[in-house]
Amino acid sequence: MTNIVTPQVHLLAHTKIDEKAISEWMSIQDASTDAETLLTMAGRNCYRSFHRPNEATYNDADYLLRTLGEQGHWSISEHATATLYFTGVSRAFLTELTRHRHLSFSVESQRFINANNANIVAPPAMRNSQSLRDDLELDAEGALDFYECTAEQLLDAGLTRKQAREAARAFLPNCIETRMVVTGNLRAWHEVIQRRTQPDADAEMQEVMRLAAQELHTVSPVIFPKENN
Repeated sequence: MTNIVTPQVHLLAHTKIDEKAISEWMSIQDASTDAETLLTMAGRNCYRSFHRPNEATYNDADYLLRTLGEQGHWSISEHATATLYFTGVSRAFLTELTRHRHLSFSVESQRFINANNANIVAPPAMRNSQSLRDDLELDAEGALDFYECTAEQLLDAGLTRKQAREAARAFLPNCIETRMVVTGNLRAWHEVIQRRTQPDADAEMQEVMRLAAQELHTVSPVIFPKENN
């Protein structure tokens, strides 16, 4: 019996500053996250304005909103990174996300894991239709049966488990769940989220990228504000 799962995104890691080192050049503001402090220092280093001479951009949030938003100088946001863990996403989602080449991926391998009891992911458009969900589960169960039988035949023929599974995975559909660890700098994440939450983007991508934005809000509320999640 297959199990339909829904997407989840977890923040695993993000940039941590050395406060003592940064304090040698610039004071650290309590309202800023580590990422925002680092981005501010990187930007202020360009003009040696560590002493914050402009009252309008004295606060890091105002400085970043002007530098990133108004001036479009997003290069400084490449200094901070965040790592997210995606579960409950489909192989179709994987093929969409890997088009963004500035992200780094470590993906669950179908060559090594046993997919006999794999979960499946229902596209958002199908979730409110019980008949479509039933059809999806039925087709997925059939594909998994073919997968299991093929893997067993290949093992009996003398292939290794890896060889058998890498061949048998030809029967696995796009709705099979995959799990992946993905790292990107904040510029890359911002660009992905901005593009993949547009109305013309894949529906699953829109859903998952909004979850990603919620997780990244803790890394930088300035770049990933709640009202946009």
